[in-house]
Amino acid sequence: MIRALFVLFLLLFAATGSAAYWAQNWWNSAVKLPSPIEFEVREGATLQSVSNELVRLKAIKVPAKVFEIGWRLTQPKATVKAGDYRLENSLSPKRIAAVLATGQTITISFTIPEGWNTFQIAERLEKVFPNTSKQKWLEHMREPKLLASLPTKPASVEGYLFPETYTFNPRTSAQEVLKTMVDTFRKTVPESIIEKGRARKLTPLEIITLASIIEKETGKPEERRHISSVFHNRLRLGMRLQTDPTVIYGMWERYDGNIRKSDLREATPYNTYVISGIPPGPIASPGLLAIEAAVDPLDTEDLFFVSRGDGSHIFSKNLKDHERSVYQYQILPSRRGTARN
Repeated sequence: MIRALFVLFLLLFAATGSAAYWAQNWWNSAVKLPSPIEFEVREGATLQSVSNELVRLKAIKVPAKVFEIGWRLTQPKATVKAGDYRLENSLSPKRIAAVLATGQTITISFTIPEGWNTFQIAERLEKVFPNTSKQKWLEHMREPKLLASLPTKPASVEGYLFPETYTFNPRTSAQEVLKTMVDTFRKTVPESIIEKGRARKLTPLEIITLASIIEKETGKPEERRHISSVFHNRLRLGMRLQTDPTVIYGMWERYDGNIRKSDLREATPYNTYVISGIPPGPIASPGLLAIEAAVDPLDTEDLFFVSRGDGSHIFSKNLKDHERSVYQYQILPSRRGTARN
């Protein structure tokens, strides 16, 4: 009798050991997926429902209950994170469980460069979120609720979609995307900048508008405060800003890359060759350095600047010196057929 019980014990031990070995081997063995699998885990989804979905999608080759047991034995405190997932190549059940427990969801990232306007941003967003057209993005940018959330209550979101790299779930709504960009502006621009602007008799909207022009006028970070000084000097003397980027913005949807003399004379709300003072709103999204430069210009007497053609500028205090620089860096290269933008 004792010998029979001993034999039975050995058989049970062997069976248990084999089962344990099989379970461990299955849990760690990768299964090659014939094609990528995409699925959504909704908020509040249970481990059981997710396990059943993995079986249905053929991401795992055993009953859902087996996956659940493996999950609870290896990571008893973990929960399934909601989101959109993509499984591809060869994945073991252990790896799938880790992906779901740590929330390694599908995300999309994109960058909004400094100096882009809403039209350019809408084009970028259309490519990132192909289910929403550029025109639809522009419509969302004009929604009253979004405009009411802006720090200075302007008539447009222009200038407040902060240039930054963003990461979103592909299902994020257009409203949430735009709200995040505005919130980033709010978190990045300190109140101290607004106070500096007030000391120079600039409203918050004028600060961002001036910053947007500074951003468009130079690609050299070290020149921003110098460019700002020219604009401040002109404003102080009652001179028009006469800056090309405002002309371009005023005719953006028909701009073909060239500014003609007739364009400089066209009376748009943004054409600073025609209007005096600062335009009614920003012409692009400025970065923090440009916003700082708008309220902290260099102390100069310069009233003019002209591009050297390499992104930098020559600054002048008087018209005669400016015209000399224009001839050297614009007219002469144009005559030689070597004009640079």
